[in-house]
Amino acid sequence: MGERHSKALEYKKEYIGFDISKEAITKAEDEYLVDNILADSREVDFSMLEYDSLVTCPPYWNLEKYANDNGIDRHKSFEDFLMDLDFIFKNVYDNAPINSIFCVMVGNWRKSGIYYDLENKVSNMFYSYGAKIFDKVIVSRKKVSKINIMLQQCKRLGYSVNVNEHLLIFKKV
Repeated sequence: MGERHSKALEYKKEYIGFDISKEAITKAEDEYLVDNILADSREVDFSMLEYDSLVTCPPYWNLEKYANDNGIDRHKSFEDFLMDLDFIFKNVYDNAPINSIFCVMVGNWRKSGIYYDLENKVSNMFYSYGAKIFDKVIVSRKKVSKINIMLQQCKRLGYSVNVNEHLLIFKKV
């Protein structure tokens, strides 16, 4: 929503924020006093923009539903979700200058006995574009997502998530 945008401004960095949700745009304006752009990243012409980095936390496919009915979180299959995510990342990557940095927060989960390794899938996407791994930061969710709550959710909802996520940092070389 507006957290990344407001933090970028705090550090005197330019920021262009896109969101598919009108509610998220309004929340960014109201809570963070920033103006993000209502747009579907699949339809943005990144060749018309100047940028040297990407900071994102893409949806974890269908674990959470966002406000828009046409988002990539609504795909019926994980493979279709990955195809659209790859399309977005490749478009951003291809139009960024050399030495650009791409920061992507990802996690993995198990649902209905199937393990979804989003970290590995996103890493392979960026490797296929020619990116090099710059860093990987383990982000603990231990204080955010308490184990006893996660276990109850696992039983009730039928899926589990990792207690940590990874901030994958790639560089265009």
